[in-house]
Amino acid sequence: MQFFTSTDFVSKYNEKIDQVKIEEACEMIFAQVSQIRRNQDWNSNTVPVAIKNASMEQARFLIEQDIPHVDSKKLKAGNMEAELRTEYSTLALMMLSNAGYLYRGNPINYNMSLDIEFGGE
Repeated sequence: MQFFTSTDFVSKYNEKIDQVKIEEACEMIFAQVSQIRRNQDWNSNTVPVAIKNASMEQARFLIEQDIPHVDSKKLKAGNMEAELRTEYSTLALMMLSNAGYLYRGNPINYNMSLDIEFGGE
């Protein structure tokens, strides 16, 4: 899953990025998109602009913060400990929310409101 290319990223942030970070960021953002608005076939040319921008922002955030994926919200290393609030960029989530793509921001039944035909021949 790749919603942007390394060229897109370099032109926006003037920073190099490896393929693994691109895929990681895109998968993270895709997981936050409302199920009814997702499309498995999106690529860097067909993805909506808001999702592309959110993915690039998430990738920038991952590079800058270098947050490890952990199961616990508290990290401890010797005498040091820190609470891990999120591994998502709030700016990326705000981009998704403002464009109406954020999964958690939708009404409770929105993601389940698929048209199902009953009966008929």
